[in-house]
Amino acid sequence: MPETVVHFQIRMPPALHERLASRAREQKASLNALIVGILEQAVQQSHDDSTNHPPNDTTSPSRVKLKSPNPSSTPTD
Repeated sequence: MPETVVHFQIRMPPALHERLASRAREQKASLNALIVGILEQAVQQSHDDSTNHPPNDTTSPSRVKLKSPNPSSTPTD
């Protein structure tokens, strides 16, 4: 049975697109596969964080930090 695929368009700054495209090329992956992987990781991280911290815990991170799938790449933010 084929998997259902949802199409979703996203707007992003050109600089972010180029960074993602560059990382995808380095990993020999499609841009789509890279972004899906990053989103899956962010959702899992958010879920893990919410189960490890009570809802009113002020020490809980307010922003998800993603692990780089490629250890040699470093963010330029």
